[in-house]
Amino acid sequence: MPVLRLFYLAVLAAFAAGAHAGEPAEAQCAALGKLAYPAADRPGAARQAALKTCDAQALYYGIRQPRDFINARHCAFTPDKEDDVFGKKAGVLMMLYANGQGVQRNLQLAKKAACAAGGAPAELSGRLAHLAELAPGKSAAGQAIDFCDDVTSGLMMGYCASLGSAQGDVKREQALAAVVAGFTPPQRAAFARLQHSAARFVEARGGNEVDVSGTARGAQIAEEEDAQKDAFLAALRAFESGKLPCFSAAQDAAIDRELNTVYQQLRRMPAPQYTTIRMADIQATQRNWLVYRDAWVEFGKLRYPAVPAHAWRAYFTQQRTAMLKALTEELG
Repeated sequence: MPVLRLFYLAVLAAFAAGAHAGEPAEAQCAALGKLAYPAADRPGAARQAALKTCDAQALYYGIRQPRDFINARHCAFTPDKEDDVFGKKAGVLMMLYANGQGVQRNLQLAKKAACAAGGAPAELSGRLAHLAELAPGKSAAGQAIDFCDDVTSGLMMGYCASLGSAQGDVKREQALAAVVAGFTPPQRAAFARLQHSAARFVEARGGNEVDVSGTARGAQIAEEEDAQKDAFLAALRAFESGKLPCFSAAQDAAIDRELNTVYQQLRRMPAPQYTTIRMADIQATQRNWLVYRDAWVEFGKLRYPAVPAHAWRAYFTQQRTAMLKALTEELG
């Protein structure tokens, strides 16, 4: 989910918390703590043992496995000393009870789970206010709530962005698998090497060339990495549809000179004071990008033999130059 949208949601959540203050969250949670989850909703001892290493969120959202609300609920009730600071299991219970997914809808129990999940005060207040606005007498259809709807903190923005990224990864992998199905064995081998180098470049780009001085750093990194992954898939789809790179050797040389000019400009710039991005990090990313670009040349030779190597180099060098130019503006 883009950072700006997460920020917009955070503002709305904070507004909702103020507009629907009512009883303080602490008092609501104290009263809700007396409620008990139905014994029938909890897994038995054998089921708990079988779910010892389960991932409630992966089961709920269908991340790398079929979406399964029943097992997501059972998993969420399974004791876990390693459950992180976001109370993700309680968050899953909140969504299940609020949305009536695999269990009878119960907004009071959804609020109890929201209290257990905790979070920043504004987030909890906004989440309880959001749940209070849902009509208990109506169908859950059209009223679905997500734990990430009411985030206000940069920490939770990063968490929710990474969750959205994981779901996006599944869709991208499915799309890539459909394309790769038509490749020959040698092409598949070259593409596997390309994917490996792409993953390393994406990780370097997100980790090294994104300013992480703010509290929303996790969301910003996830957003940039998703953008690079989407660009990879878009490029492959374009190439498969016949929209192949078309550059002359002279154009390749000119584009490479421009890249070197911008890169040297970055190297001459003084170390920035108000960002976490450093030249050493850009250099490390550049090394990963060179491997990535060469992997496209290798794969392109097999899959699109009519395209010369210099055309591939020019196409991806042009993209990298644009990234470096953006960094000169950001760091200048």
